[in-house]
Amino acid sequence: MKRVLFLLLLLSLAAPAHAQELTPVPDATRTSPPGDAGPAPVTYVVQPGDTLYRIAQDYGTTVEAIAAANDIADPAQIIAGQKLIIPTGPAAAGQAAPPSASPNRRVHPVRPGETLPSLAFRYHTTLLALRELNGLGRLGLLAAGQELIIPPAVPALEDRRFPVVSVSPPLVVQGQTLFVEVQSSDRLELSGSVSDQPLTFSREGEQYWALLGLDALTPPGTYRLSLSAVEAYTGDRITIQDTVVVTAGVFSRLNIAVPAGRQSLLDAELSRAEAQKVNQVFDGVTAQRLFAAPFGYPLAGELDITSPFGQRRSYSGGPVSSYHAGYDLGAAAGVPVYAPANGIVALAEPLAVRGQAVILDHGWGVFTGFWHLSQIDVTVGQQIDRGDVIGLVGNTGLSTGPHLHWEMRVRGIAVDPFQWTKALLPELEGGAGERPEN
Repeated sequence: MKRVLFLLLLLSLAAPAHAQELTPVPDATRTSPPGDAGPAPVTYVVQPGDTLYRIAQDYGTTVEAIAAANDIADPAQIIAGQKLIIPTGPAAAGQAAPPSASPNRRVHPVRPGETLPSLAFRYHTTLLALRELNGLGRLGLLAAGQELIIPPAVPALEDRRFPVVSVSPPLVVQGQTLFVEVQSSDRLELSGSVSDQPLTFSREGEQYWALLGLDALTPPGTYRLSLSAVEAYTGDRITIQDTVVVTAGVFSRLNIAVPAGRQSLLDAELSRAEAQKVNQVFDGVTAQRLFAAPFGYPLAGELDITSPFGQRRSYSGGPVSSYHAGYDLGAAAGVPVYAPANGIVALAEPLAVRGQAVILDHGWGVFTGFWHLSQIDVTVGQQIDRGDVIGLVGNTGLSTGPHLHWEMRVRGIAVDPFQWTKALLPELEGGAGERPEN
């Protein structure tokens, strides 16, 4: 049977053609041509709490190289405001990572009564390593409130120095959701970012979760993942650096010829007002997770995808101005539409462009939207279980035939909902019960 293409025609049903503002990590490698002496030395101004060891790590050099370049007899004796020449190139004896690959770090605020030996025992390290890393004298005297950088553990000893960080999927495609999991036996005050996009964490037991929706126009590349935490028990400040790799998706292009009878629905002001109303719902964040992964499908049986997520779109022969923010699923009018996961009804009303519309809030900033329904069977505030009927397929709003537009937003960003139906997602159990057969 010939597939009928049902077109979703509206700018406001698609995401605008601008990428999420992420800045890829630059390539830190450098190959010097023959005879190239390398870059010139740089000047660094010592900051409060700095040590030569930390500065050497940050600049990819050694304590000895900095001491020699500045005629420093005692590496422990540097003061805030002092200017240091930082050797680079061959003079740096480059043994450490460059600034673009800053190491993970733990900073411990000394408490009354703590001693260097006790801290060395606690953190599975040595007195010598603590003294050298922090520029301490031989006595290693400590003062309450003093901040110590904690070195790596002695080899062969278990190092529980840092929380365990997992990123899923390992290679995230444009338009997908990134899951960041942090495991820690101690309660954390945790924050982070991917490039300049903030991560907000939710705690469940010893796990912390953050979700980040990547715009379908995010440039492929490697992005820096930065995490910062304060442990409740120790008071230690922990920083962790990692990377996230975004790969290119495969997206088609489509020019949509808008029917003459519905041209008025492309009015910019009408589209803008409705988009603002819908986006206010999508921007909300319910702290409790209501869903379990994976999600189900909104229609029973084999899905007829008439327009995929991420499809680049132009209208009536114009330039590409947006991309499809969801999936169009062909179905006869009156076919039941099911909730793909537990949630709360956040919107249920007729809209000019999206037609009869329902939005479900699944918690943690995760929402699903369903447009062009012929009938709405839920009300705002109603708690919904996975598999519940929320409405019927229709042809309302800006549509050329009966179909369901299924959309998903994570922290306000349109993402591919099919990713959420796959087993590759982290096992976020509870909240949704058994998966229905739909």
